[in-house]
Amino acid sequence: MLKILRHKNVSRIALWAILILILPSFVMWGAGNMGKSGEKGPTFVGKINGAKVSFEDFSKSLTSTRCQIILNYFNNSNILDELLKNRQLLGKVAWDRLIMSREAKRLKIKVLDTEVIAYVRSHPMFSRGGAFDSGMYAYILRNNLGIDARTFEEMVRENLAMQKLNEMQTKDVKATDEETLAFYKADNGKFKVSYAFISAGEPTAETLEKYKRFIELTEKDKKSFEEAVAAIGSKTQETPLFSKSDSIDGVGEALGLAAQAAGMKIGDISQPVRTKNGVIVFKLLSTQDADAGNFEKEKAEYSKKVLNLKKNIHLEAWIKGLEDANTLNIDLGDYEKYYR
Repeated sequence: MLKILRHKNVSRIALWAILILILPSFVMWGAGNMGKSGEKGPTFVGKINGAKVSFEDFSKSLTSTRCQIILNYFNNSNILDELLKNRQLLGKVAWDRLIMSREAKRLKIKVLDTEVIAYVRSHPMFSRGGAFDSGMYAYILRNNLGIDARTFEEMVRENLAMQKLNEMQTKDVKATDEETLAFYKADNGKFKVSYAFISAGEPTAETLEKYKRFIELTEKDKKSFEEAVAAIGSKTQETPLFSKSDSIDGVGEALGLAAQAAGMKIGDISQPVRTKNGVIVFKLLSTQDADAGNFEKEKAEYSKKVLNLKKNIHLEAWIKGLEDANTLNIDLGDYEKYYR
């Protein structure tokens, strides 16, 4: 369809050498014989908006998912390899992709040819010397992605449609000055807390019961933090001033504590926080704020970070709602067992 991308003369000199430098030794896969379920399995993958999703459609979505991962991480082989080996992730993204693609079609979201062309021409994977290279483009599609240009460009069209869908869903999400400041403090501020373990290792049902008792003691019985900790059979310890990048003796990484402490006032008691050594609660004792002058200089940057984070959280909840509204018949962590 988009022939303008594929009809420019290009020298093949050193093309293979360049590809070896920019691409790891992976070869894309097509659908192969992945077309329908085995005899004893389900006859279709699931239903989206009441319509059956075939195993062939799911297989195509898997191929598109893998392509997109390669487009995003082609220059980071470690991350790329890890993502492509994660079947659970691939299966979930492929299913979500089908849901979102059909939602975009339902809302009649359009993507122009010029938008597809602009994306392909600007992608560094298809560039040489800072400019789009049609020869490299054709070579990578054929030998590394294993799909033809028309199929790839329609995949890009789907990607852009889903991007527009995401933008529609998050257009009203805003980042407040208070949220931005709290994020900045968590990133750059320092905190001192008194903490206590309410369980060692992974949280259990007993952990929840212990926390409920702790809250009753502090809120209903008006016990101090220290008294409530003692009553549940634990003991308090104090940290030195720490930042999110520090490691606290006996606790581990401080990131989770700093993230919660940033939104608290002196004397406030935290929600449970998971650490590598168990679940803790803490009382904020003191803070050392990051430099206010630096915050003003970096406010715009941090506002973007907070906005992106809030959009991602919003999208995650929205996609979860779409997942719950549709029906899935297969195990996304072991989807290959359904094919023959």
